[in-house]
Amino acid sequence: MIERKITYQHSFIGQQFIAKLDFTSQYHSLYCARLKSLKYRCISADESGYFSLSEIMEVKVNQSCLIAGIIVCTYADRSSIVEKYISKIGILADRKQSTFYNRRKEEDFIYLEDESGRVRLDLKQYFDWENLITGLVVAVRGVMRENSVLEVIEIFYPSADPPRPLLRKGDEFICFISGIEIGNPSLDPILLNLLSNFLQGNLGNDSAEVAKNIVRFVILGNSLYKADKENSFEQKAYSDISADIVPSISKSLEFFDTFLAELAGILPVDLIPGEMDPSNSSMPQQPLNPYLFPLASRYSALRSFPNPYECKIDGIHILCTSGQNINAIMQFIDTQDPIKILELTMKWRHLAPNAPDALGCIPMQDDDPFIVEDLPNLYVVGGMPNYQKLVTEEGVHCITIPKFTSRQQVVLVNRFTMESETLSFVSVIQGMNNC
Repeated sequence: MIERKITYQHSFIGQQFIAKLDFTSQYHSLYCARLKSLKYRCISADESGYFSLSEIMEVKVNQSCLIAGIIVCTYADRSSIVEKYISKIGILADRKQSTFYNRRKEEDFIYLEDESGRVRLDLKQYFDWENLITGLVVAVRGVMRENSVLEVIEIFYPSADPPRPLLRKGDEFICFISGIEIGNPSLDPILLNLLSNFLQGNLGNDSAEVAKNIVRFVILGNSLYKADKENSFEQKAYSDISADIVPSISKSLEFFDTFLAELAGILPVDLIPGEMDPSNSSMPQQPLNPYLFPLASRYSALRSFPNPYECKIDGIHILCTSGQNINAIMQFIDTQDPIKILELTMKWRHLAPNAPDALGCIPMQDDDPFIVEDLPNLYVVGGMPNYQKLVTEEGVHCITIPKFTSRQQVVLVNRFTMESETLSFVSVIQGMNNC
């Protein structure tokens, strides 16, 4: 077994994602906190300085104005709450759709809403309107027309502090994995055994040279498998699943506990929940209970964190999610490329703008935890179809982590340079099968 020296300082800075599971409140306060926090950042992004901020109800016909508010989109193809309830009890067939976006629908409208009221937007002169979704906070410069429609000339997004410059170089790596889905019939258990042996340096000298430079292991959600019949468009919590699959979940937890114990014995492991895991289904998901892992929790190297997960390693800012926020956004915009949506969330300064509209979230009262106060150096999202990477204009390194069950890949990220690469176990297992 190889030896590692952990010389860096790791600090968890995502305290805003630790929340009390209280669902007795309404979401009005969450939207108010979001608007209050981001509206003046939008104004600072307006470099003209010519327009002063107006409220919607104050603007007169043919008056030029600058208004900050929350985007509200309507979709003719989207089922109403009443329709969802009727389909759930079996009276009406559910309109199962992967996307609600359709630029050809004349019934689809985009509004801007502030504390005083709501106005419909005319975006014919604005080319980037396809990527506007409900929940975004923006400032809109335009002219109010006689039909009470605001003709948009320009849109300003919130500003944020740039990432910290990367000045150091080195060969230490953080290993990211997502979608292990233990209990999935398509998962070959030997893959996890290979992964464990690789990290321990037991797959030969060449592999050991790579493995000894991996100084942290991050698991981004969906570590346990939940059958398709237990999944739905409206995600269910573990408390709602049928009793007949409880034994299989228990067996999967036992296997996962053993796997975690092997890893936590050799390097730090960060465990983040996903939509299939035994945590609350609403965002932010709370850390997985250590009592689920009696063997692995004996090691201090195993730490359970919320989803989203935010930390600093030697001052380098890292932000991660398990992918629910990206999947929720993808249903409502023209862009279907996950890495482009990661870039958009950094542009919007918000991880999940359509929560709670299309993504369940805890009704926070005092603040919105999904606001991106400072841009991270590294933004990683798990549960995606493929590995992709992109560097935004501001210098944020965005990376998507593929589902391990589908791609048999982990992603190694250099903690100094943010450069990344995949490590595939497909060729290894194919070679073993040919023997």
